Amino acid sequence: MRIELERPLAWPVRPVQTSAGLHVSATSILIACADRALGIGMHDAFERNGHRIHVTHDPIAALDTLEADGSIGIVAVELALPHFDGLALVERMRKSVQRHLQVIVVAPDATAADVVRAMHLRAADFVSDPQDGSQLHGALARALAAHQAAAPLPAPPAPPPHAGNGELQGALENAYRHGLALIEAVKALRENQPEAAAPAPVTAQAVPSPIPPAAAGENRRLAVLRTLQQSRVARDKYFPKGLFEDPCWDMLLDLMANHLRGRRISVSSLCMASGVAQTTALRRITELHDRGLVRRIADEKDGRRVFIELTEQGIAALSGYVEHIQELT
Repeated sequence: MRIELERPLAWPVRPVQTSAGLHVSATSILIACADRALGIGMHDAFERNGHRIHVTHDPIAALDTLEADGSIGIVAVELALPHFDGLALVERMRKSVQRHLQVIVVAPDATAADVVRAMHLRAADFVSDPQDGSQLHGALARALAAHQAAAPLPAPPAPPPHAGNGELQGALENAYRHGLALIEAVKALRENQPEAAAPAPVTAQAVPSPIPPAAAGENRRLAVLRTLQQSRVARDKYFPKGLFEDPCWDMLLDLMANHLRGRRISVSSLCMASGVAQTTALRRITELHDRGLVRRIADEKDGRRVFIELTEQGIAALSGYVEHIQELT
């Protein structure tokens, strides 16, 4: 039996930090998942993109976490939580916070009625096989794109007391918002251009500290790697699954991106990033190892866990490739 949970209006709310105080550099993701193994797998899959991840295993904790962290923009919900309807949790989340949320529904055994309910709740995506890494990454990419498109623009300045009627004010506000959107679009296009723009005059009040050349180079390489990874995800959206399977390349891109971020990747996490069956991914990892591109590192704290990292040869090869791509663009 499922219980439709609704917290009372007088539910105690503890003081929380605002999203501005959290200093989160990327959109945070909340996972509400009763299956702990599934939660760990989804956490590893989403964390590699540089996002802050919260994993909760009951509806109350999920609601509290959503209210406490204002940077959460993506929510992944398991449909069949014990004694609770996962879609009812989604509905309650939308009532709890006044901000845009993109919801990914994880439901291996979903019915047609579940899909219809998810559509009515404006779910961004539906994952039918959470063990399929390509499904998870595709769902996250689409949810992030929708979240970015729905991001609120800065509020326009308050109109003077003698402003015209409400209809005129609404038209002015809409024009202001469209103007801001155009400015942001132009900024995004300029940032994607490889040539350096002319330096803008800087006021004495805020002189930015110079970025070290090494850090700037790493940022450029990360941007190219992200573009390559996103193009892989986009390709899977338009072509049949399995047509362009290349787990070695996907794993190398993932390892290089995490090398630049100073992170370590476990074998299981890397297998999920490959988007193919685990047995196939393990064979390709062995092939990369035999060719001298990666090495295995045992976890000092857990002897059962093994990390994979690029060798110096692998780092040099991928760095050279990324630099060549930068020259082409």
